[in-house]
Amino acid sequence: MERRAVTKETVKQFAIRSTKESAKLERRTVPAGHVRSERVERFLAERRQRA
Repeated sequence: MERRAVTKETVKQFAIRSTKESAKLERRTVPAGHVRSERVERFLAERRQRA
């Protein structure tokens, strides 16, 4: 098999698609238009600061 160069953007798109399909198989998809609550946003912001 011949080696090919793959861009970072291609890898990123593949990971996004794979993650979405995996979530769909596990029945844990988020409905379109869903908005997170302020409490959840604060929680996630705190976690990002720690990481």
